[in-house]
Amino acid sequence: MKKLSLVAIAALGLGACGGGNDPIGASLVTPSAKTAAGVVGGTPTALTFGGLPASISGSVTQNGKPASANDVQPGDVIQARVVASSAKADGAVQLSEVAVRFEVKGVLSRVDVAAGRLELYSQTVLVDALTRLYEDNPDDSYTSLTLADLSVGDYVEVSGQRQADGQVVATRVERKLLQAGDAGYSEVELRGPVSGLDTVAKSFVIDGQGVDYGSATSSGSLANGVRAEVEGSLSGSRLIARKVEVESRASGERSGEGELEAQLSGLDATARRFNLLGYVVDYSQASLSGTLAEGARVEVEGRFDASDANLLRASKVEVKHRNAGSGTADGEVKGALAAVDAVARTFEVGGAGYYADDSTVIERDDHAVGFDQLQNGGFVEVKSDSTRQVSGRSYAVKVGLKSGSAGGGSGGSGGQELKGEISGFDTGAKSFVINGTTVQVNASTRYEDGDQASSEAAFFGADRNGQRCEVKGSLNGAVLLASKIELERE
Repeated sequence: MKKLSLVAIAALGLGACGGGNDPIGASLVTPSAKTAAGVVGGTPTALTFGGLPASISGSVTQNGKPASANDVQPGDVIQARVVASSAKADGAVQLSEVAVRFEVKGVLSRVDVAAGRLELYSQTVLVDALTRLYEDNPDDSYTSLTLADLSVGDYVEVSGQRQADGQVVATRVERKLLQAGDAGYSEVELRGPVSGLDTVAKSFVIDGQGVDYGSATSSGSLANGVRAEVEGSLSGSRLIARKVEVESRASGERSGEGELEAQLSGLDATARRFNLLGYVVDYSQASLSGTLAEGARVEVEGRFDASDANLLRASKVEVKHRNAGSGTADGEVKGALAAVDAVARTFEVGGAGYYADDSTVIERDDHAVGFDQLQNGGFVEVKSDSTRQVSGRSYAVKVGLKSGSAGGGSGGSGGQELKGEISGFDTGAKSFVINGTTVQVNASTRYEDGDQASSEAAFFGADRNGQRCEVKGSLNGAVLLASKIELERE
């Protein structure tokens, strides 16, 4: 999978697996280690945990299979432990024994952009503004997507938080480079609570999906209510299991430190408790930053109860996002802000107009910020819904500010991205314009056309005006020097 900088494993905001499921993280806990669980944040090349850079030491697994640190990506639901010698006071943390968990993997049978919903066989996946959507590229890089980029027949891997009603709120959806007929295209993976167990018929159900396990290799003791991970293939509406693994009930270390980050549920303002990743959080003695609300994304630090390792007594609760916004984006641009109007809450990127409201997610470094942080010249990534037009402007579902972009600057000369339609295509000068920014290439620039590697000669060998592409590179004054140019699928 991807090659990412280990200096940053990610806003390990393990925003998954809640809604009445068992907590995650137990089998990883050893004395003196802080239990950590959450959803990975940051970018594919700069991950974070709790907003801080993080490094990985020791083992990494994906749904129990050996993996590497490069396989941990933004939006992944993970469990880990924080090495005791690392500290936030040092501006970074070190993670060990990282376990990445997917809720469901397989072929899309339905894509409903208007409802922000996906279906894979019997499983329903909900997408919101905080969901990371990516495509896995041949060169081990990732391309960001919107829900409208996905199609029936795409093979996807979904990390997320399974709700009490069985639906999965996705934190990451990754489209794999698999097509019908390819090895692995028929493979299905599913995690969830077991119900309807029939030991005679060798069958059970996971959130509406019937599973036949008579020919499967199994580990652990199957029982109604336990969480299981199933691998196999579909035969009609049934999942024929090849492997079934019962997951151990997780917990923290009694009296040990814990750090959780995810979307809360079951908020009880009177008892001052809520559920997070299957744990119960008591925030009665905690310092609280922000306003708690059902569904808010929060980061919690504290200690597990001396007698109940599933109860985290919080010392600090920070609200990172009060709402998760809409998952109905059908467009995406990356570029510099212009015509920002803080009163009307409107702005432009590349000449296209957008408007925001109270439900628009505006963030920097995985933390919500106000509209006042949007200033002319700042580099942003905007996901929008063209079906919600007001005065010719599309609705901004999410606005992501590049670090350092506040204050009207360009965000520095470091890594920048542009995404939009090509204009001003100049084959002689080997340059073009995206969203008002001039792009220049050099001998080191890499090219990709859809999913296939390409070349400078092929790229400049045709008129590209009007085509959409994504460019990664670094700013040299007002010009973006491209390290990679990727033409979008037609």
